[in-house]
Amino acid sequence: MKSKLIAYLLFLTLTGCISEWDRQLDEKKIEPEILSKTNTFSSKNVHLKITEYKEVVTITLDYKLPSNIKLPVDSFFGDTLNETKFYLKLFSDNKPIIVKGNTQGYKGFLNSFVDTNILIIPFTKQKIIPRYHSEVNIPIYVFNSLKAGEHNIAGELFVKSFYGSHYDKDTKETSDIEVESDVIKGNLKFKLDVPEIYLTTIYLDSIILRNDDKFSPLGMDFSFREGYPDIYWEIFYPKSSENDFAYQYWRSPEATNSVAYNYSDTVQLYHYSDKDYLKIGVYDRDDLSRDDFIGMWFGTLDELISNYYKTFKFDNINSVKIKAIKKGCVNK
Repeated sequence: MKSKLIAYLLFLTLTGCISEWDRQLDEKKIEPEILSKTNTFSSKNVHLKITEYKEVVTITLDYKLPSNIKLPVDSFFGDTLNETKFYLKLFSDNKPIIVKGNTQGYKGFLNSFVDTNILIIPFTKQKIIPRYHSEVNIPIYVFNSLKAGEHNIAGELFVKSFYGSHYDKDTKETSDIEVESDVIKGNLKFKLDVPEIYLTTIYLDSIILRNDDKFSPLGMDFSFREGYPDIYWEIFYPKSSENDFAYQYWRSPEATNSVAYNYSDTVQLYHYSDKDYLKIGVYDRDDLSRDDFIGMWFGTLDELISNYYKTFKFDNINSVKIKAIKKGCVNK
């Protein structure tokens, strides 16, 4: 038994090593150039690492805070703010890169109500002392407005605000603080090779839940005692495996207190091949805890392509009527 366990652990280790070796062989390194030379922004304190692997661009940002920089101070509490959030706005041919279609999380500022359609990549809000470190993964389909081929990309890296918190000893309450500031900003450039990107329109007609001795939607919503679920569905793309939940591409509205989702949805999916994998997840929204899982379909886009609605049955889903129609390459 012990020898079998050792062999199994060795197999997992070797599998992980082989996977990492394969990644290093296939990973493409992109060398960015820092153009600005200021006290707060230069190659001395700004370091970017950009790589591309399986149509995903990874940007790693490290920012070393200069010793003589003056961080913003809140005028009311007098606290120095040491948290911030970086943004990277991208340009091609001196024009901001426009994102066509739905690309979750990459259109405009995440804290803005204005949908700008401009490709502005948000990094994580965190402390900047002594060093800021953050990483984002960007599916390359967000560059669907650029022609296939190599492009010179210009970038504007900046912060909008600094953040902090103040604890009142008397009231024992904590207040969040934000001060607008553009003390850190600068420019960079890099080259990016954009592949051919295709568009397929996905149509969903309905989702009907099971209601039998193995699963019943009755009582899923505890706030209504015997209430029904608030059903919504999502598309995750691109997918490397069935257990991969990264890259939420699209999220539907909700059918509240219902046993079926009867809205007709249309999703514009930008992708690279009909053989690409994607996931369709169906959930029950829950305000008091994590959303409840109802069902998950994993397969290739090619399985959905049809001029007529196909019916799929999986997990706690009695039927999903869905079809996909190819539109062709959008960036030749």
